[in-house]
Amino acid sequence: MATFFGEILPVSSRAVDDDDDDDDLEPLDCDLWMRWSEKAQADMKTSDDGTLQCHTLVVAIGPAATGFARVYILHEEFDLIGGIFGGIKEHDFNTFQQTSPTDKTCYLYRSTQNPLIMVCQCNVDISPEQSYSFVTKLFAGINLNTTYISILCTCSTSEYKSDIPILDMQPPFLRALKSAKFAGTPLCPYVEQPNVIAGLPAQLLSSCQIHGHRAVLYCCYTDTIYLTSAMMKTYIPLLNSTPIKDVIQKNPHAEKELKKIVALHTSHNTLYL
Repeated sequence: MATFFGEILPVSSRAVDDDDDDDDLEPLDCDLWMRWSEKAQADMKTSDDGTLQCHTLVVAIGPAATGFARVYILHEEFDLIGGIFGGIKEHDFNTFQQTSPTDKTCYLYRSTQNPLIMVCQCNVDISPEQSYSFVTKLFAGINLNTTYISILCTCSTSEYKSDIPILDMQPPFLRALKSAKFAGTPLCPYVEQPNVIAGLPAQLLSSCQIHGHRAVLYCCYTDTIYLTSAMMKTYIPLLNSTPIKDVIQKNPHAEKELKKIVALHTSHNTLYL
């Protein structure tokens, strides 16, 4: 359960009988682990505070956000500098190369032309219990004092509460939340009350709020469970925002790459039909 701003609240379920035997329940492993590349570790050792310097950090969560980041940001030269591991289940689809957009991975990339730009692609299902560990591991190695953090995620319109009919809002559509330290104006309307952002996106934004980091969260609300080009294109206005617009060049092959990602996800979703 989460409040409007998103912090996780411990609650007990009334559907559980106090006399139920919990001996058969497996303990949940909430801890994740971070692995840095040799280059990143070398840079940390030479820095004054033992962290990587960063001016722009984009955290993309879920297939739509990671697909957008892959097509519109990572099409330029980026190096893989780290990964957060854990949360992968036995039935999750992965290639041996771990490079497919459908792979359940969480990798951190850094621009080769401008090392102050980083992108975290999280295509793993991170449970609410693992969210704190995820944020701690990610932020521990990065100096965020002067960083602009953009958090991209997706929610279902079935969870969206509004006086306006959802169909009139023409899903997919974008809504935003920001930390107090972020002085800019989001590129879309704010998430209206009483709607909430939960899970990993909420933990990321809450951490930024607590520690005084500049962060803005953009949530794509969609009415389908299947990945579409329209969902990934919903985040395109971010390319015109500061500071992303100053460092990212247009991808001339964007439409072609979007179709490839959609086709790959479609074939995976129908694999067991």
